[in-house]
Amino acid sequence: MFAAIRSWFNANPRTVFLIVVGVVLLGLFLGVITPLFATAGPAMADLSGVIPSTATAGKQLEIDVSVDNIGDAVIGQVCVGALVQGPLTPVDAVFQNIDREAFIDGKACGGELTSQSSAPVQLFFDAGTAGPAQLVLSPMNGKQVIGQALTGSVSVQSP
Repeated sequence: MFAAIRSWFNANPRTVFLIVVGVVLLGLFLGVITPLFATAGPAMADLSGVIPSTATAGKQLEIDVSVDNIGDAVIGQVCVGALVQGPLTPVDAVFQNIDREAFIDGKACGGELTSQSSAPVQLFFDAGTAGPAQLVLSPMNGKQVIGQALTGSVSVQSP
């Protein structure tokens, strides 16, 4: 049987060459296209952490959170949005213990986040005068909110 296959290959070299080239091209095509389907879909993230219940007036408040990419898509620009009502002012954020980025227009942005991975983020707020504050932190992909917000109340107390 192997002799018959070998004689057919020797008798039809052009056909064998075209079949081999076709299989190689198909493999390359599938190797490039298949990962695109695996990373398609909407970006989704989860913001985990705890908002402290108290802060000291005149000092900086640090909140440690983690942005977890729970979707299959890559998050091109990981951001944390901060909506504050009361005597807290967002200052900056440190992404993955490396990049320090200032809050601009209520959000601080770091690099990208691949699918099914997470990044620690340290958020810094200036605490003003004593009083209550409401804080809403949202995971974002650039300007788009991509997950459920983390909310809490902070009581800013006199030193």
